[in-house]
Amino acid sequence: MHCQTGKFVKQRYPILSVRRRRREYFMVSTKSMVDVMEKEIIYIIGHKNPDTDSICSAIGLAELKRAEGVDNIEPARAGDINPQTSFILNYFNIKPPKYLANVYPRAKDIMSKNVISVTEDTTLLRTMEIIREENVRFIPVLDKSHKPKGIVTLMDLAKIQIAQIEAESSRMVFTSASNIKGTLKGEMVTDFMGDSEINLYVYVGAMMKDSFLKVLGDSNPRECAVIVGDREQIQRISVERGICILIITGGLKVNSLIIDAARKCGVTIIISPFDSATTALRVRLSTPAHKVCNSEFEKVSPDDLVEDIKHRLTKSKNRGLVVLDTDGVMQGIITKSNLLRPSGIKLILVDHNELSQAIDGAEEVKIIEVVDHHRLGNFHTTQPISFLCEPVGSTSTIVSELFREKGIKIKRETAGLLLGGVLSDTVMLRSPTTTERDREIVPWLEEKSGLNHLAFGREIFTATSSLKKMGVEAVVKSDYKTYDAKGKKFGIGQVETVGFDEFYEVKEDLKGELLKVKNERGLRLSTLLITDIVYGNSLLLVVGEKEVIYNLDYPKLEEDIYELKNVLSRKKQLAPHFLSLFNEIY
Repeated sequence: MHCQTGKFVKQRYPILSVRRRRREYFMVSTKSMVDVMEKEIIYIIGHKNPDTDSICSAIGLAELKRAEGVDNIEPARAGDINPQTSFILNYFNIKPPKYLANVYPRAKDIMSKNVISVTEDTTLLRTMEIIREENVRFIPVLDKSHKPKGIVTLMDLAKIQIAQIEAESSRMVFTSASNIKGTLKGEMVTDFMGDSEINLYVYVGAMMKDSFLKVLGDSNPRECAVIVGDREQIQRISVERGICILIITGGLKVNSLIIDAARKCGVTIIISPFDSATTALRVRLSTPAHKVCNSEFEKVSPDDLVEDIKHRLTKSKNRGLVVLDTDGVMQGIITKSNLLRPSGIKLILVDHNELSQAIDGAEEVKIIEVVDHHRLGNFHTTQPISFLCEPVGSTSTIVSELFREKGIKIKRETAGLLLGGVLSDTVMLRSPTTTERDREIVPWLEEKSGLNHLAFGREIFTATSSLKKMGVEAVVKSDYKTYDAKGKKFGIGQVETVGFDEFYEVKEDLKGELLKVKNERGLRLSTLLITDIVYGNSLLLVVGEKEVIYNLDYPKLEEDIYELKNVLSRKKQLAPHFLSLFNEIY
């Protein structure tokens, strides 16, 4: 027995790609790769442009909830920390709450994270089995770095099966010896290919010698795989020709002379336990997944908005989208059914209950609780929630009372933080919004924090009353709230000072900033309440529509500046007047 060594040595292998791979295939779950939003998270958050009470009550309530055993809960904020709040946080060495620009649901909130995937060398047969076993419509194909090479869908599989029936391509299979062995669950007798992937033309040697030679014709033997049973003559001819792979069916043993000749001629021999027909079918299904997957799949980022994804899926012909991080590693998948999933973010609102004041996107996530001390706004939920709205001067008062009523131990720093919240919102208990409950809780907070409220309050306001140090943008926006009356909006900012001298030095700049806010938010009236905490009086700086300004019935000191004696509270003294005024005008 001899092989056609001249043809075997000189001809090049038609190898499309050669890689060393693990020979086994397996399913990959992204659970081991990513822990993004794996569990629901509850954010306790105040209104936009949060004031001191908003931040302090959020931090305090989060500590209370954790002490009660609530997991995955943390305070958050919907805007920058103002200088007064910064002073108090630094005083107790407490980090600011996490900043959230918005809570619009994103891809990472609704995506399927435990995704059944296959490696790029997984065979087509095994891929089909996984799709059937897991009842999925498409499956990602990942490389060793967990980056997707593409996806395989049921439609792709159907196209592959149809293509294999066509005459020109029915014999051709892109595969490797290791993939053939795995697909056949066979025995490797000789191996001269390993994981090298090539295009092979598959022939079944179920015929006499002359017919077989006629079928082979002038084909390149190094591109041939021959499937044959116990026809030793066909086996010998195949080996002598120097074919690439000889597959013996039926689990039959191979003559030692054939094996010796195969080693001399570099022929790989695999024994299949199946009959020839089944073997031929399985060989065609030994193609690696990376060869048949569709690389033109649609990708999204974990931070892409669900609203945008809805439009993409509606217009897309694909079954789903693959979620990739910035390194191209798969984080999950999104199908149309994922769009029905609620966001993993839940909210507890503090110091407000109106969506117009809430963080952007609040209407699209689940709000599970409200703790507030303001008037009721246009707030609706699909299910009952805990709603605690008390007529007190500060949300921090309510949170402090909850600690005391439930007998939950409060940290010294938290007690001091809540004391700061009470003093800020009630202007050291001098605001008309101050109630007996605010005054009554202060001694308890003094005891728990070791602070004197008068001394602590003077420190807070003295350290943070400089308008120049704050800057005009911070003065206007750090505590600015928007209100709605009959569809017409107005805004009121407030800042506490010691005297009005600094205000008059920067009033024109403040006026310009108020005008900017008015235009940005589409307001009819934009105002700033400047409160002197020493004398308990305020000035009101206004810009807006003339029909509104003409109806303001406060003493006018000069153009766009009004005197508001004994006015300390925006909520109780100023906002109600503006709401009535807007209702009358419009």
